[in-house]
This record gives sequence, C-alpha cells and structure tokens, in this order.
Amino acid sequence: MASTVISPKHIFGFRCDVKDNLQFSEDSSIVYPAGHNVVLYSPENRTQRLIPGTLESEGITALCVSPNRRLLAVAERAEKAMITVYDLQTLKRRK
Repeated sequence: MASTVISPKHIFGFRCDVKDNLQFSEDSSIVYPAGHNVVLYSPENRTQRLIPGTLESEGITALCVSPNRRLLAVAERAEKAMITVYDLQTLKRRK
C-alpha cells in the first residue's frame, strides 16, 4: 500500500509575539513567522516558501536577517534553546 505525504502549500496567520517578526530578504520577499513555520512571501509572484520549525522546539521566539539579506537566523524555544541559520535563496541550513 502506498503512503501519502502531506505538506503545506500556503499558510495563513502571523505571530505577533516573536521579536523582529517582520523582515525583508534580498529578493524583496517578506519574511515572517506563522505558527511553527517561517514564511517567505513574494508579493511580486504571490507565492510562499516555507521553512518549518524544528520538531523539538516549542515555537519560534525571534528572527533576524543578515545585513546583506542572504541569511536568516531563527531562534526557537526548547529544552535547550536553538538558533538555526538558513540561506534565504536555497532555504537550506548553514553549518
């Protein structure tokens, strides 16, 4: 029997309790938290790209985009606090 994978395509909402909760990326996308995700919304294309929160965390607490607008730091609450850095073009974690 084949299994089905569900993945979100669009997220509605906004978390107002996150520090610096509205940022802009290099390509003029709007970066904001919604639920347990970070949304990159492109007003030109009316599309969203999503960065899911880590499974162990209790939620996003802060966002920060680098001065060159290419990297995004996401702080999450967990038993041990986490900060993850993402490349905003590829949405992959940076080491």
